[in-house]
Amino acid sequence: MLRLTEKEVLGLCRRILDLGFEVIAPIDINGSLRLAIVEDGAKPVLGYVRINNSPRYFLLPSRESLFRYRSSATITSYGVKMRFQTSEGPCPITITPEYNLPKKRLAFFGIHPCMLNSIAYLDKVMLSEPADPYYSARREGMLTVVLECEEGDEYCLCQSVGSYRIPEGYADIILRKAGEGYLARSCSDRGEVILKELGKPDDGAEAGEMAPRMKTKYALEALSEASIDSKDPNPSLESCTLCAACTVTCPTCYCGDIEDKFSLMEPTNVERVRVRMSCQRRCYSTIAGGVTFLKTRDARFRWRLKHKFPFSKKAYGMVGCIGCGNCIAQCPSRIDFRTYIGRVEA
Repeated sequence: MLRLTEKEVLGLCRRILDLGFEVIAPIDINGSLRLAIVEDGAKPVLGYVRINNSPRYFLLPSRESLFRYRSSATITSYGVKMRFQTSEGPCPITITPEYNLPKKRLAFFGIHPCMLNSIAYLDKVMLSEPADPYYSARREGMLTVVLECEEGDEYCLCQSVGSYRIPEGYADIILRKAGEGYLARSCSDRGEVILKELGKPDDGAEAGEMAPRMKTKYALEALSEASIDSKDPNPSLESCTLCAACTVTCPTCYCGDIEDKFSLMEPTNVERVRVRMSCQRRCYSTIAGGVTFLKTRDARFRWRLKHKFPFSKKAYGMVGCIGCGNCIAQCPSRIDFRTYIGRVEA
């Protein structure tokens, strides 16, 4: 256990940059605190409660080119020219795919334990067979420096879902505020090597698990599919603006859609793109023929809760809510799902 000053903690960030990682840390950008790539002059923020985005923005970008393919088909003014059978066989059309997997090693610096739990959840989803190759490439060799929370706010519920605990095997270095400085502890061989390079003596301090300190605490009730369906419609949904901020800011929402993009000037050059999708939009559950399964706000709201709790628990062995409170804090109407499925404890 090392005792570091704030300046030395920021120097730790610089050291990770020097190791060739693309470091992502909480940065104040025009008054908005969000995870961003640390560039020259950018100073990570250490004292904060919440950030407006999450590691998902970098592990699963909102828009990602999967591949391109080019065709040797002849193009006419009215479309692709047909290739007819000849005496020597069919006239071939060659399709050449082009794709590149991400190569940069990512390092998340100064993220809270709840955000580390979001990575653990995304791993369950994206690395289960068959593993997503783009996510896998970003995830490979990733380094994490976790900053334990000092205090939550009225939107936090990490204690209710247990995400204030650091999942085993996910942190390389753990930082904790201690007086005017910080305590640093390595949790992996890489983390130990990096801390040793600081040349600081081990002060022998022991760090146990830090319990979260929150202004409010919710106990979530039994969250089965049947119990969610049995509840009355949520009256607060009347103020829903259909902006989908709840899913856009959620660290564990991973739903996406696939689009094929091509240019009318060069229609044989096609790009396949994965874009973010929200279950709170009507088009999410619309299929061929114009049939929509989740027609109402209430139906989509219930679907989101089912996916976060009973569905995720059954499929991945952990709930899909990390208790960060972003879906409440970033909602223009402050729609609070806790009042629908939980109770306040004194």
